[in-house]
Amino acid sequence: MVWDLRWNLNPNQTSKSPVTKEFSHISTVPKGIQLELLDKEWNLIMFQAERNLDLFEPFLAFRRALLKILGCEEHLVKHLFQSASALRKGLRFSLAAAALYELKELCFHRDESTMTNTYLLARLEDAKLLRAQGQHDMAISLGKYILQKLSDKKNLSDVYRLVGKWLAETRSSNSRTIIEDYLRPSIDLSEFEKSTDKRYMSRQCRTHFHLAHYTYSLFRSYEERLSSNEWQAALRLRKYKTRELEILIKRLRSSSKGVKTDYSVKIQELQKQLALDREEAEKIQDDHDNFLNLALQGYQRSIVVGGKYDLQVVFRLVSLWFSLFSRDQVVKAMLKTTKEVQTYKFIPLVYQIASRLGSTKDAQGSFNFQIALASLLKKMAVDHPYHTIFQLLALANGDRVKDKQRSRSSFVVDMEKKLAAENLLKELSSCHGPLICQMKQMVEIYIKLAELETKKENLLSGH
Repeated sequence: MVWDLRWNLNPNQTSKSPVTKEFSHISTVPKGIQLELLDKEWNLIMFQAERNLDLFEPFLAFRRALLKILGCEEHLVKHLFQSASALRKGLRFSLAAAALYELKELCFHRDESTMTNTYLLARLEDAKLLRAQGQHDMAISLGKYILQKLSDKKNLSDVYRLVGKWLAETRSSNSRTIIEDYLRPSIDLSEFEKSTDKRYMSRQCRTHFHLAHYTYSLFRSYEERLSSNEWQAALRLRKYKTRELEILIKRLRSSSKGVKTDYSVKIQELQKQLALDREEAEKIQDDHDNFLNLALQGYQRSIVVGGKYDLQVVFRLVSLWFSLFSRDQVVKAMLKTTKEVQTYKFIPLVYQIASRLGSTKDAQGSFNFQIALASLLKKMAVDHPYHTIFQLLALANGDRVKDKQRSRSSFVVDMEKKLAAENLLKELSSCHGPLICQMKQMVEIYIKLAELETKKENLLSGH
């Protein structure tokens, strides 16, 4: 097949000589359709063998030689990028470096208009290789150099994201610089050109996820700091200073003129210390809330625009919702996510989500956790009744305890869950009324079957 693509049959050859074929000495570049067929075969090979590098490596070398024979420079450049990436991920660093060297050599023989960006992207692969080899500072420096030279906005977003990610991992810069100078510009560039292309959506998903992941780690570090013994000791010291200041002010009012000067100096010192302490506490609290908001927004956007991190993001979001349900900003983010995210992504956690259902009679304002939770469950039940309604029926039947059950009085029934589930099922009856009736009948049969008395004689006789 490759030979036929590369060398045309001699036009003077007649159809009477089927055995001996004469070929033209003039080579031709294969057509686009022919190369598409080769690409399809290659994609299949990549899918099957990519995880086994011992098997995949010969295919990489074979395809490289094949594309050289065919004279397909564009495809060869793409292949060398793929080879360098696969070999780097497989820890074959020397082979990855060789592929990158060949790629950079190839760049110098191309048009100047396309050479620069391709060369800089090859240098980006160099930076990734340096990082994989543990040379983090060199990788970051090279990434910053590429940021100054690269003009392609589509790829520039990835460079900003990677440099920000590497700085965060090595803690080579402060959090504000990483967020404002690298991760935010990465998001802005990824959203610059609206498109439904899969690669574009995947890039956007990655940028939002990495910002969310980094800000979440910062939020957790602030949470740990605010709950640490050192911070609690600082709070106690601040209270002690406040009481001391109040006492000094009282003494100042009742003291003589000679002592007032000493009291005034002490009061000013304490006021300065308390002002600095309050400023620090406010700054920490503001950063804490800001990082939480950024994490919630980033996770929400990443799960809306893409699906690469669905499971990880859903678990993280639900964990945040459940642990911080009393905060308005969390409930607002939950309501927004419920409206925008497709409900099938929450199905793996339907048991956990349903288990938190409770009464809404104590709702405070419009941003109540139970309202948001019921809204999510209702949407899930409408879209996926077979995955959700059974959980609601289980809660609605939570007070069904067998009459002759041992220690029947020890069973604690959460009536708020039961009532909330019943109310939600009533709301769903307008959408899935017949289905809910059938499910209720089946559940009732199973409950009665479970309540049937079994006698030892029947068990022994096999009846």
